[in-house]
Amino acid sequence: TLIRFGRFDEVLEVTSRPKADIQGGLWDFAQGYAHLKLGHADFARLYLGRVQKAADTSTTMFRVHTAKNLLGIAVGMLDGEIKRMAGDLDGAIAAFRRAAETQAALVYDEPEPLPFSAFHWLGAALLESGRFDAAEKAYRAELKDHPHNGWSLLGLQQALEGKGIRSPDVDADVATSWSRADTWIRSSRF
Repeated sequence: TLIRFGRFDEVLEVTSRPKADIQGGLWDFAQGYAHLKLGHADFARLYLGRVQKAADTSTTMFRVHTAKNLLGIAVGMLDGEIKRMAGDLDGAIAAFRRAAETQAALVYDEPEPLPFSAFHWLGAALLESGRFDAAEKAYRAELKDHPHNGWSLLGLQQALEGKGIRSPDVDADVATSWSRADTWIRSSRF
């Protein structure tokens, strides 16, 4: 949740790593992502290696999901964000796409095993690269599973605007989704 809302300093204040593979791997992901956003790319790569190792070696299950799949999504997201921030937008998009495809293939489960969607990172990178049609497709795919999701709706709105299209329905849905928010976002990912 702290990553989701860009509260990176607070993420780094959580200093005890859980011992279980799935929990520890996600803790490593959060630490790596927070370090990256604070300008410490070397630390981010260190944590990426730890998440990758856990994804490659863990036999842990989280309900019906393998740690390999869940941590593989986290690997793709952290790897993609490292590449994006280093200026390798094509590499970032490829990493985010792998993460999104893995997430889309997960077995339906409630509550969902991850509190974020790789499609938000994929869509934002596609927007950044000017690939508005592909970004629209990514956000619409996410909205099929999560109707009225404010993060996806904002990205969809931005993709449509990039194509020169205004959608009163999407605009109204964005306004409704974020009407009680106390944090205003500018992208579908922090």
